[in-house]
Amino acid sequence: MEAEEIQAQIDNGEDPAQLSRRKTGAGMTLRDRWRRTMQFQHVDRIPNMEFGYWAETLTGWHKQGLPREITREHEAYAWFGIENWKSAPIDAMGLRPAFDHVILEETDKYQVYRGRDGSTARINKTGHKSIPQHIDFLLKDRASWEEHFKPRLQPSADRIPANWAELAEAYNKRDYPLCVHIGSMVGIPRNWMGFERIAVMVLEDPELMEEIVETLCALVCDTLARVLPDVEFDFGAGWEDICYNHGPIVGYDFMRNVVVPRYRRITGLLRKHGCHIAWTDCDGNIMPILDCFMDGGINCMFPIEVHGGSDPLEIRRRYPDALMQGGFCKMVLSRGKKEIRAELERLKPLVKEGGFVPGVDHRVQADVPYENYRYYMKMKREIFGVGGAPQYDESKIG
Repeated sequence: MEAEEIQAQIDNGEDPAQLSRRKTGAGMTLRDRWRRTMQFQHVDRIPNMEFGYWAETLTGWHKQGLPREITREHEAYAWFGIENWKSAPIDAMGLRPAFDHVILEETDKYQVYRGRDGSTARINKTGHKSIPQHIDFLLKDRASWEEHFKPRLQPSADRIPANWAELAEAYNKRDYPLCVHIGSMVGIPRNWMGFERIAVMVLEDPELMEEIVETLCALVCDTLARVLPDVEFDFGAGWEDICYNHGPIVGYDFMRNVVVPRYRRITGLLRKHGCHIAWTDCDGNIMPILDCFMDGGINCMFPIEVHGGSDPLEIRRRYPDALMQGGFCKMVLSRGKKEIRAELERLKPLVKEGGFVPGVDHRVQADVPYENYRYYMKMKREIFGVGGAPQYDESKIG
């Protein structure tokens, strides 16, 4: 590292003891590259990270040239030269025990089941099957909360793997980014009670809704406190998915007054243990509550769904320090190569600024041609200089 860069970082209040661990050039690991990118620092190449695929996408690509033995996401990542982070197996706020999975009805065309989250759903057995149609939800009111859910959301040592000491030792030698899950304050409760009920409960029974959020926050903090002293995680990863094209399913005041203070407790605990990045996976239009995320310490936006109303360039304009991962509109992939290149060029200024790891803003859909995706990956490497080497010859793609 150049002496001037080191001194500048010390002048900015960075810990000198940490600087020697930051490598440059060919000595960088994927973890180094990811962390430095997210710190707006120079890297030899930025990480090449993606969100994944519909199951039907890979099946369809088999007919277009993808080797048939590639059937799982990690195999496709290796084929396309995609890099990735890993997650520690910490159960921050799962139902313990989960409900039994029960098939309630089945025909040649569909299956109705009660899932392990207590909701009843119908899923097609033919065609695209990735999104179940929910029919009913177990969480309806205070009585069902106290009987079925609250007892399953209590702190316990078994939320941490029995071999945690062994895992922690290995994690502390890692060369890849590692996240710890930080749960959900609204998104997962929405799964337990449904869209309409959670929207109404915020207005009709705000005390119960706040109790649910507080229970989840306390559980997440207790679980994190058991593992954060042992491993310096690179980021905390949450899941909300509470926004649609016009904004969130709960009101702004609820987010500001109830959710933000809980985010702060969680992200404050992360920072106390050296983890300064937190994201929550939220699709749709996050712009109306962007300030709630940022003020709560959720300082990395993911996956930034462009078609849903979010915009990585506008996020950076409003919050110059905002970190981002994703932001390439998935709808463009099914169009032409000209459109794919234009979307990549649109994001180039953000890549140059740093604090941004570009990738498709959701799972790649089944209507995307295999050749289009290979072109996207090639142009991503050429325009952005991302890492990762494909297991095929890219030279003739264009």
